[in-house]
Amino acid sequence: MAVKVAFMQLSDCWGCHQSLLNNHLGLLPVLPALEIVYWPAVVDFKHDSLKARENGSVLVGFIEGSIRTNEDYENVKLMREKCALIIAFGSCSCYGNVHGLANQWNKDDLVRRKFSEVESIADGSSGEPTQHTPGFRDKIVNVDEIVNVDVYIAGCPPKPEGIVSAIVFLLGQKPFPMNDLAFCNDCSIKDNCLLDAGKLCFGPITSIGCSLKCTSNGNPCVGCFGPAKTVDSRAEKLNGMTKSLASISSGDKKNLYEFLTLFLNIPLMAGFDLAGDILKQVKKYGSPSTPLANLPPTTEEIVGGLMAFLRDNPDFTEISNVCDTCPRIIGSKSTMTRVKRDYEGLPNMDDCLIEQGYICMGPVTKAGCGGLCITVNTPCSGCYGQTKWGVNQAERFADTVLKQFNVSLSKDDLLAQVKDPIGTFEKFTLASRKGGV
Repeated sequence: MAVKVAFMQLSDCWGCHQSLLNNHLGLLPVLPALEIVYWPAVVDFKHDSLKARENGSVLVGFIEGSIRTNEDYENVKLMREKCALIIAFGSCSCYGNVHGLANQWNKDDLVRRKFSEVESIADGSSGEPTQHTPGFRDKIVNVDEIVNVDVYIAGCPPKPEGIVSAIVFLLGQKPFPMNDLAFCNDCSIKDNCLLDAGKLCFGPITSIGCSLKCTSNGNPCVGCFGPAKTVDSRAEKLNGMTKSLASISSGDKKNLYEFLTLFLNIPLMAGFDLAGDILKQVKKYGSPSTPLANLPPTTEEIVGGLMAFLRDNPDFTEISNVCDTCPRIIGSKSTMTRVKRDYEGLPNMDDCLIEQGYICMGPVTKAGCGGLCITVNTPCSGCYGQTKWGVNQAERFADTVLKQFNVSLSKDDLLAQVKDPIGTFEKFTLASRKGGV
């Protein structure tokens, strides 16, 4: 029987639903198992149709957006009534997101500025509109301030594969069944194999069928299509490399987490808060709770060796922040001597952005995004949420970078040079400080 699912949009940009749709053909293995009963972002469902359903009759409800209006408040209560499980979907619903920064001001002041004082008003129609408007609440809050939330998928927006992995996890099925052949059979750079260049590429044991083909851009395959039923001949070279991990680059070591997460169909737990992180499982129990059944012998040997390495390596006690999945060099040739704004200069692609002078929130932001912003030379701004709540985030950032990075500033000097502390250190999370200061 198909699982009933509903999607609700509150105050937000709807980018999370666009991210879901960006899975494209990746949705095909999932959609047959779902009965979508409400999804106004895609289909013309009527609000009354959701109201008419029995309480608890919808298994999973995805809520995107924060609560800014009275209509948002009523809709989030309605979803909690109708759905057995609620998923806070994206950083707006998880944390309040960027528009939560409005909580620094009184609602009446914001309304007056928006509808009466803003320079773009030119036709004399100033004043708060009264017709066909839902009415503003005093503060912006995230979803769990109003109703209980069962699952959190952070990100602005969440990664497409992270969303699908959450759905698949709840359905209890794999999104990509194992194919007969390995990715190497369809790789466009066979003659210039990344393994020959010393790069840890998991194409020899990963299922064929990927349309993105990371290797076409010179990036290693990280196993997102899961295990292949047969391995490529290059698997022996990969096996040999995994047995001498001490000699590979720090970037390759950091890729192991992403590989194991995708390859073994374990959700990106830093962005999907429901069950234990695979690395924590390995550290605590010596192996993940997810069984490694029906793998080819070479594949099982490679995966087992990788997990043993993670279990025994003191550098991998826990991978919890964006820096842990960032390939840039920490302790580089660069040193922060002053705080730069994002538009100042052009950072190089190799050295840590912090050590080049930029405020990058990677050290204090939960992992799960794969360092998307950093890979395009943009500092992390923290959309996956803080790694620790209930503390002064500006001081925590300063304490962390002074301890772990090449920074020649004092703590006071560093913080004094940040023009907008709240907008920098709590850009996505101010509306959900959870007792923080």
